[in-house]
Amino acid sequence: MSPPFSMNLPVLRSGRTGTFVHVEGDRSPAGICSLAVVDNDRCYICAARDFFDALKAIRLILEARGVQVLCNGSREDVWPSPKSRRRDAGLVAYVCRPGQFATEEVQIFEDATDTEHVSVSTQEAYARRWLASVGR
Repeated sequence: MSPPFSMNLPVLRSGRTGTFVHVEGDRSPAGICSLAVVDNDRCYICAARDFFDALKAIRLILEARGVQVLCNGSREDVWPSPKSRRRDAGLVAYVCRPGQFATEEVQIFEDATDTEHVSVSTQEAYARRWLASVGR
């Protein structure tokens, strides 16, 4: 996937699956990555240095509304490397297992309905623990 893009992402709403939010993404010539998300007739727009950070910003807004996005980018064990942020604008991240260097790449917007998803703060805490476990 390369910008611009448009898709529907599954979400968990009030503990129930089966609904979606519409997401559109683009990258400016200056390298700014933006996401627009439509949820129940409301539109949220966030811009960041890469799509992973833009997704985190959108997730924070949706979390406050009781909505959790069910994609790889919201899994506890997924985090981008500095290289993937530069090379792929944060569209690709790694599955991170404690004590192991990450090698398995995933697309952050791929549907991951069947895996565990967490809040942004929980994901960030896991990333810090994982980095410490591999000596970084």
